Amino acid sequence: MSLKDKLSKFKKDLSTSIQFNRDYEFEAILEDHPIGNQNIYRLYYVDFHRIGESWRYPDPYNIGVVNWPCKPFMLPNGMTREDGFKVLSYLTDFIEKRKEIEPCSLKSVRTLDGVLDLERFGFTRINIQLPAESEDVINLFTVSGRLLLFKKSKLYPKYFEWYTEGVTLEEVKNIYNKYNMEFQDIKWTDETKEENHTRVLKK
Repeated sequence: MSLKDKLSKFKKDLSTSIQFNRDYEFEAILEDHPIGNQNIYRLYYVDFHRIGESWRYPDPYNIGVVNWPCKPFMLPNGMTREDGFKVLSYLTDFIEKRKEIEPCSLKSVRTLDGVLDLERFGFTRINIQLPAESEDVINLFTVSGRLLLFKKSKLYPKYFEWYTEGVTLEEVKNIYNKYNMEFQDIKWTDETKEENHTRVLKK
């Protein structure tokens, strides 16, 4: 094989590698977007992945999506958005300390959603069905998989970072005290429906 042929083959192989190796799609940085004054929220899990990515020549348009909006809710009476998000962040961390619950997973999001049904935490469920694109709700996204594909989706303009890392039990107790409520940690019993069986990467 001549040098010219070798160079031609190298360029072709390199082009193929760049075309089908899309690991860079996992590394996208998600930026905050403005949110409105709505007082209805919902946890929302999204995972973008490529079907058949391990094949030699995968279909670049064969994209899979796990799109899981949870039940809408309102924050405890009088609680500010900032305080409410800190409470949710603490509960998320608490949940994800369990060995069988992977961080930023659908199981984590579903478990947190189940915890919000417990009356003692003060959240109120809204018994209405809201489509993904609804302007009446603020989505609290947990995004995993290929973040770059999420950035190209219709959901991305509604994304913002609601999660705060490292919120302590003492902080949460102080938050609840401000609103004349008592905070009790999650108890892993039958009362927590989703907890016993069932959230951009990090959280």
